[in-house]
Amino acid sequence: MPYYCDLSPGQKIYLDNSGPNTVITLASGEAGQQQQSSTQVRTGPWTEVPQITRVGGGVLLRCVTVQGIFVWQVQGTQIRAAPATAWAADQATPMQATEVEPPIASMPPMPPMPPMQMGDMEMSLNPMTLRMREMTLGSNTPTVNTQKFCTQCGAAIAQSDRFCGSCGHQLS
Repeated sequence: MPYYCDLSPGQKIYLDNSGPNTVITLASGEAGQQQQSSTQVRTGPWTEVPQITRVGGGVLLRCVTVQGIFVWQVQGTQIRAAPATAWAADQATPMQATEVEPPIASMPPMPPMPPMQMGDMEMSLNPMTLRMREMTLGSNTPTVNTQKFCTQCGAAIAQSDRFCGSCGHQLS
């Protein structure tokens, strides 16, 4: 049977004991945004109802199983093992049983991204293409139209130029 606890508005934690494993799921959600992370630990079957206690800015979870006592610390979106000495038994409360499984939000597929234009540069994802002035790079482009530059001064030159129009350097 799964157990849960409200950590804060929009954030819940779920614990479930499925066979030899304890599954810890942290679910957060607010308007337009949902996230969920799970951790699975081999603990063996529970012998007591899991407990929770608040410490600092997070919580500690405690499960008593046939293999021993397991304690986890939940801080923000992180779940990690904690030493049993961290457990504050005087403030512990049993978690609430629930029939509801943790929510798994399904997202609609992303629509194709329209081409982006930034000044004289254009990028497209389908087919993947990048155009900048006379240069085109892409997955369907057989050759790349490259701009030539003078090796002496770095000025742009035409493919047919024999001398640089900026510094007069003879081009090879």
